[in-house]
Amino acid sequence: MQLRIRASARFPLAGVDWPRKLLMGGATGLLLELIFVGLAYLASEEAAFGIAPLVVGLNFPALGYILQVYRGTLMWEVGALPEWENWPALLRNGLAAFAVCLAYGVVPLLLLLVGLGLLVKGGILLFLGMVLMVLGVLAGVFMLFFLPMALARYLAERRIEAAFHPALLWEGINAVLAEYVATYLLSIGSYLLASLIAAIPYLGGLIWPFLWFYLMLVQARLFGEICAKAA
Repeated sequence: MQLRIRASARFPLAGVDWPRKLLMGGATGLLLELIFVGLAYLASEEAAFGIAPLVVGLNFPALGYILQVYRGTLMWEVGALPEWENWPALLRNGLAAFAVCLAYGVVPLLLLLVGLGLLVKGGILLFLGMVLMVLGVLAGVFMLFFLPMALARYLAERRIEAAFHPALLWEGINAVLAEYVATYLLSIGSYLLASLIAAIPYLGGLIWPFLWFYLMLVQARLFGEICAKAA
């Protein structure tokens, strides 16, 4: 497992012209952040730098690129970062990946948003808001546990509905349970640490798109090799 983690961590930093390929993924995310900050300022005269890093989740070309890496790893075809080409296909694949992720994250997100709304009202609703936010976090940890295998099933069958069969997903996860759980926990830990960097005023927002893209590629490589054994 340690060798696989080291190999996956080095994967985005290997191959021909890897700095350009890695920077392109981060630059598209940074461009989205700048657009968001500009629009937020025009709408409310506030730049909203604090939440700007969240818009990297809408970086559809990067999501499509990451999905391409994931698919290549599942099929044991990717030895290095692929070229940035066929942008319409990257956008389509990125939209599909976003749709699957949104479906798995919508319930936790709603719980968090409702809980936050109650939290700011204070009074007797404060406790209920805290409970809903805790439930939202727990629901997110539970639901997103199935996401890597869901995306693997989607890529294997090229059908969105293939990502939403709980029995088949659990069957695949159960076949590689120990490695899958370890990788999932490692992913959560890495994103928690990375979020500390994203929280740095101004500088964090500039670094985050590149760090996010790197971590997503590492995760795609790790889960790709594990889920490939469950096929």
